[in-house]
Amino acid sequence: MSHWQIPVLTYHALHAPGWDYHSNDHVALEADLALLLELDYRVVPLVAIAEHLTDGRHPQLESGRYVGLSFDDGTDHDYYDFSHPGYGHLKSFRTLLQNAPGLGWDGGLPNATSFVIASPEARRELDRACIAGRDQWRDVWWREAAQSGLIDIGNHSWDHNHPLVPQVCHGPGPRNTFKTIQDDQAAERQILQAERFIQENTGGLGCRLFAYPYGESNAFLVDDWFPRHQHDFIAAFGTQPAHIYPGSQRWRLPRYVCGEHWRSRDELRDILR
Repeated sequence: MSHWQIPVLTYHALHAPGWDYHSNDHVALEADLALLLELDYRVVPLVAIAEHLTDGRHPQLESGRYVGLSFDDGTDHDYYDFSHPGYGHLKSFRTLLQNAPGLGWDGGLPNATSFVIASPEARRELDRACIAGRDQWRDVWWREAAQSGLIDIGNHSWDHNHPLVPQVCHGPGPRNTFKTIQDDQAAERQILQAERFIQENTGGLGCRLFAYPYGESNAFLVDDWFPRHQHDFIAAFGTQPAHIYPGSQRWRLPRYVCGEHWRSRDELRDILR
């Protein structure tokens, strides 16, 4: 019987209000990549983890130390360095991955999945409300990222059902939750519409992975909707703090979130051990 288990670590490029580990996910990711190398971990693409869970396609994952990386929301700071008006130069997540040679599962550079919000209108509103309208929540980098081998592009819904988006695509109802997506029409608008847009804007290179906004799923999506759409998606991820292992639920895979499930290198070390 197989006993492999792999943690997935999640970061938010928009979380950078300060310049220390717990207040800046860029600082945290740089430190964590060094820790992974120190502990002899290798970074495996989320697609490969999902494929091995589904059909055992990558038996090499059953020995050795592996970890997955994901980035949520898909701001430009995932891909482009940025001069922060209050703090100075901010290294993008892409730059940090490029500065970690030998950490990839094939001995090269590590790979991560950026789960992006698809709607251009929603991103413009969130850019205005969350990044002071600097036009840094774009899709111009998605295709290049998908071709690079460094950052895959995954689906984080059409508009995140975000309270700062004036009108969400699936109609009225509570915001700040994804549990309310409980029928085919709502799922079509929030998930499938987003997937079509992502595939169109990556030249068909979207990685066919989904991450639930707020980490929230429900029985309709996990047990009904996603199983009926296996031709569109490989797996879906929440934010339950646990490792992925052979018995994990394919449509609600766990992830650890930086700042929520660990706040220091020592706490991450404990998770990895």
